[in-house]
Amino acid sequence: MAVPWTVRSCRALGIWRRQAPEGEQGFLLPLAFGVSLVLMLSALSVQTVALQGSRLAAAELEQRRLEDALASAAEQVASSLSGEHACLLPLASSAWIAPVPGCGAGLDPAPLLSGRVGESDYRLVSWTPGVPGVTGHPGELRLELSDGAVQRLYALELAGEAPQPLRVAGLRGMGR
Repeated sequence: MAVPWTVRSCRALGIWRRQAPEGEQGFLLPLAFGVSLVLMLSALSVQTVALQGSRLAAAELEQRRLEDALASAAEQVASSLSGEHACLLPLASSAWIAPVPGCGAGLDPAPLLSGRVGESDYRLVSWTPGVPGVTGHPGELRLELSDGAVQRLYALELAGEAPQPLRVAGLRGMGR
């Protein structure tokens, strides 16, 4: 049941004003405080979600940059293995100690073991030769960035016959 409003005068100002009965006085300030608190908390939660999304996007971008650098390094190593270092293809990377058997006396495998792509340094973790011309048995090239942040395995399809040196026919990522 609603309580009737009364009219009271303010003698100092000489005006009349309406006042709520004694039981209804003072409810607007707590209501306004409660509403402002709810609005502030919801704004903070929206801001938190936005910041978290921004951090996730930045982390994903950095991960893609690192993976792209590693793919570029794999292409660089595959290119060297197809060119002047083609005699290293039938040997595992553990046998790449100068002088390398079956290669020229002046061939140094060190440029393949580590290098730089853009801003990232990489190193060759391992090379396991595959069977040339057989689709199911590619060579496996494992590279990692020097800081150890990302490591990937790549499959190198080999082509070539016995009198001709082997060459890399294809490169594809195989995962971590």
